[in-house]
Amino acid sequence: MIIDCHVHTSPLPQSKEKLLGQMDASGIEKIVLLSYHPASFCKEECVDGDIFGKPMSPAVALAQVMEWAAFSDRIIPFFWIDPLEEDAFDQVDMAVAAEVAGFKVICNRHFPGDDKPMQVWERIARSGKPILFHSGILYGNGPWSQYNRPVGFEPLLDIPKLRFALAHVSWPWCDENLAVYGFSQSRKKKNTTSAEMFIDTTPGTPRIYRREVFNKIYNIGYDIENNVIFGTDCNSNYSPEKVKRILDIDMDALDHAGVSPAQREKYYGKNFLRFLNGS
Repeated sequence: MIIDCHVHTSPLPQSKEKLLGQMDASGIEKIVLLSYHPASFCKEECVDGDIFGKPMSPAVALAQVMEWAAFSDRIIPFFWIDPLEEDAFDQVDMAVAAEVAGFKVICNRHFPGDDKPMQVWERIARSGKPILFHSGILYGNGPWSQYNRPVGFEPLLDIPKLRFALAHVSWPWCDENLAVYGFSQSRKKKNTTSAEMFIDTTPGTPRIYRREVFNKIYNIGYDIENNVIFGTDCNSNYSPEKVKRILDIDMDALDHAGVSPAQREKYYGKNFLRFLNGS
């Protein structure tokens, strides 16, 4: 079973039936579909070629992703939230009440450990839902990468019962990502209620670095094989060609790193289910 933990909602998504057909053609059993981005990712006037299109209200974005999830249990809904929006706490409650599976966040105008965001993460942790964070360099409409270095997520380790993943192995700060992960494991051994960190290997890392990154992940000596998850960064206009290319690249990197069949089963699906459910 392969679960793609990182799929964005396209501004003009294709039919639901076609998405499932393209998942079948890609060899993917399930995907995490991230709801449409918050308003803070849009310029005042969006033009053709912008990475982020026109804004959508949180309620509409949530309803859209939940409609996709209702169509098939192969689509796992995550709600993209901006913790600085005035009603962010209400949005958390709204999404939890709608039975969203988890939350998506990109820090584009705040650091992960800032006061208001920390309160939002705490509220999400109390709900039992995980958070998938962007981490690493961020291409977009502004100089946002400063907010997404792995060390900036260290304060989250103090949030009881939080489960969070840093996507893209934090490219280009992959070593820093692994250092923070190692610190998180040390903290968890001392305090079992500490947050648990996962690593989402969604590219990110250019192909030339892929072998190196996987070799470091699996051979660094940390207790890590249960905390690595697979993703593609595709959108809901799902591309079998892109997915197969990523699967081939990852297969080569896993082979080179000496990753066992049992570890691969965890990487491609079992670890994500643990990230999702907390067990």
